[in-house]
Amino acid sequence: MKSSIPGIAMLLAGAVMCSASAQAADSAITTSASVALTSDYLFRGVSQTSNNAAVQGAMTINHASGAYLSFWASSIASAAGGQELDSLLGYTGKSGDMGYDLGVMRYNYPGANKASNGFNPDYNEIYASISGLGGKLGLNYSPDYYQQSDAYLYVYAGYGADVGGVTVSGSLGLNRFDSPAMMTRALALNPANSNDSYMDYKLAVAKTVGGFGIEGAIIGSDIDEVDCDGGLCDGRFVVTISRSL
Repeated sequence: MKSSIPGIAMLLAGAVMCSASAQAADSAITTSASVALTSDYLFRGVSQTSNNAAVQGAMTINHASGAYLSFWASSIASAAGGQELDSLLGYTGKSGDMGYDLGVMRYNYPGANKASNGFNPDYNEIYASISGLGGKLGLNYSPDYYQQSDAYLYVYAGYGADVGGVTVSGSLGLNRFDSPAMMTRALALNPANSNDSYMDYKLAVAKTVGGFGIEGAIIGSDIDEVDCDGGLCDGRFVVTISRSL
C-alpha cells in the first residue's frame, strides 16, 4: 500500500492545480475532492486488497452544463499491482424529478506486470444510470473487461434514505460474463468454476461526524467459497472514513 500513496497524492495535487486554473478562467467550473481510508476495498463484491486496508483519493471537475471529469485512485494488492487509477468523462442532468448520468470510464493499473500472464488488466467501460425518490438503476458495459475477459455487463439497483440523521442504503448488482472461462479469468477463480455470472451486494449506514464521513457496510458476493481462494469474495464488514477537501 505504501507505494500507492504517492500516486494518489500526485493525482490529487495535479487535479487541484488544473482545476484552480480552470476556475480562474471560467466561473461555471467547480471542483470537489476527497480522501478516504477503508478497512478493505471491495469492487463489485470482491476484495482488491487481499482483505487488507486501502488509501483512496478522488477529484471531480464539474461544468455548469452538466459535463464532468473525475479521477479516482486507490491502493490495491492483487495481480494488477499496487495501484488503481481511474478516470471518468461524463454528463449528468435532470428530466423532471428524475436524474440521469452517463459517460465512459477508464480503469488503469500502472503497477501491473502485464507480461506475467499475457493479459492486459486495463480496460474501458461505458455507464448510464437514472435516479429519483432515493432509488437508482444503472448499467455498465465493457467490450473487453479486466484481464481481456471479453464482453461484460453489470446491472445494479440501489436505494438510500435518511433516518434520524443517518444515511441507510443498500444495493444489489448482477455481473454477467461471456462464459465461465471469462469469469474465471477476470476474477482469478478456481478453474473448475462453472458460472458465467454472480451477484454482489452492499448494506450500509453512514453519518458525518466532525467533518468526517463514517460508513459501516456489509459487502460481498454470492460466489462459492470453493471457487474463490483466500475469502476474497466472502461477505465482510467494512469501515470507511472519508474527508472532503
